[in-house]
Amino acid sequence: MLRKSLLALLLVGLAGCATSTMYVNYTDQRFPAKDPSFVVNVYPQGQALAASTPYYVIGRVSIEGLASNGVTPETLTAQAMRIARKRGADAIINARTVAFRYYYGDALYRFNGDLIMYSPK
Repeated sequence: MLRKSLLALLLVGLAGCATSTMYVNYTDQRFPAKDPSFVVNVYPQGQALAASTPYYVIGRVSIEGLASNGVTPETLTAQAMRIARKRGADAIINARTVAFRYYYGDALYRFNGDLIMYSPK
């Protein structure tokens, strides 16, 4: 029983490291990190923000991982939200997760999104 528990912990640990992340800054400015409890809104591609909500894009995040390593679209979105908090972003726009299916049953999930800061009014 202990052996199975240790194996399960190892697999969960590996799933946390089973992604590849790329972040591209669009500005030289650095922003203070948000509190870990800060809610980062994620707006899917095609959903426009209201015109009364001005913003500017500070960067782009791309994360990918294999389903066989425990990666799901939800885990990629959660990881993107953590990156957004770390970079000081208020929200993620143009968010999209694409699945590339392999003939042997596995899938590669790829999340892309733009990190934004709301402009002061």
